[in-house]
Amino acid sequence: METTRGAPFCELRNVSKVFTLESGTEIKVLDGVNVSVFQDEMVALLGPSGSGKSTCLRIMSGLIAPSSGEVLARQKPLHGTDFDVSFVFQSFALFPWETVFTNIALALKPLKLSQSDVRARVKKVIDIVGLEGFEEAYPRELSGGMKQRVGIARALVMERPVVFLDEPFSALDVLTADTLRAEMVKIFLDKKTATRSMVLVTHNIQEAVFMAKRVLVMGMNPGHIRREIVNDLPYPRDEDSPAFRRMVAQIHALITETLMPDVPIAGSGISPLSRGHIKEPPIESLPNVQIVEMIGLIEAIGDQGGTADIFELGQQIGKEFGRTLYLVKAAELLDLVDTPRQTVVLTETGRAFVGGDINVRKRMLHELFGVLRIVQMTSNLLRKDESLRMPVEALTERVGEWLPNENPHQIVEALVSWGRFAEYFGYNDDTKEVYLDVGQETA
Repeated sequence: METTRGAPFCELRNVSKVFTLESGTEIKVLDGVNVSVFQDEMVALLGPSGSGKSTCLRIMSGLIAPSSGEVLARQKPLHGTDFDVSFVFQSFALFPWETVFTNIALALKPLKLSQSDVRARVKKVIDIVGLEGFEEAYPRELSGGMKQRVGIARALVMERPVVFLDEPFSALDVLTADTLRAEMVKIFLDKKTATRSMVLVTHNIQEAVFMAKRVLVMGMNPGHIRREIVNDLPYPRDEDSPAFRRMVAQIHALITETLMPDVPIAGSGISPLSRGHIKEPPIESLPNVQIVEMIGLIEAIGDQGGTADIFELGQQIGKEFGRTLYLVKAAELLDLVDTPRQTVVLTETGRAFVGGDINVRKRMLHELFGVLRIVQMTSNLLRKDESLRMPVEALTERVGEWLPNENPHQIVEALVSWGRFAEYFGYNDDTKEVYLDVGQETA
């Protein structure tokens, strides 16, 4: 990037964030994050769910405070909200009893402008985002795309130099999302508003490459900036061009490596030897996906002869890329697939699973699930009580101790969900207890 871009509008320096759950368990969601947003650039924070993208945005805007590190606005420490920033959220958050015009105008209420100034500003952004003719419409009369146009107009009408976009298109259909992405890029380039920079949070790789000048790829557990990728492709960007596809493939490979590394992570306990002794196997973090979703993925790979390209797999099963990676990771944990580079291959076990009926699959899942160390440790906990039960909150606390950088509620949710399907664990919602499934009747 050029060195004459001036001082950043907003900046995170070595920022970390720890959240404390109701149980008292602490989760470190960000560690050592550095982000700078300069004038005349669009930055994308890209990463899988749980990597802390939205948390970065909220810390940078002053909505939440970091646990450590510095937050700067125009090179000065930020205390409270950054008034250079406006937000476009995934949820439209419109007042159903107000018209389009009033929903936009309400954003200006704290500024105490004259009625004529409010009307002029609102009319201007209504023209920019294509809402002419809908000024008197109520949200119930609008499509999802039109509602998000109102959300965009509400951010622009504040005339702030930086707009934060928190997955603004993820709730829209494909065609509407494509249209709004192109229009946001046009708004950014035309400079007809006060907006000079945008920060986009997304898990959609094509979206990041289409919109951003810099893509910050985030890793997980805890969230961190894994790599910064400068995107010099000229606007307007052609998604079918070889250069666009190469950049998408580069980022695909990086995110795949983040979630499913081919090599052991130093210090993770995966290496089998240490000072001549066999180490304990690592405690697995279960992806919070449904087993039936994973079975659908396995069947899709089986339909392709047992091998699939990981880039194309999401489109084939109708899942976004990040979700697909979590499903692949779940299948890999259960030894149903291998993932050499960007390919997903059924193992012998996986082929036997695809060829089996429901009873064969249940039996196999019971055996494969029982091999996981987190399952064995949970089973040992349950066996300590004669009833083979324990409160789900107590289990959650223990999982938080085993995996301090993970969300224990999500892991326990997956543990119980997978365990029920595999007939390994049961759960009584009345007593909020997890129990070892040994064929007993529930109370």
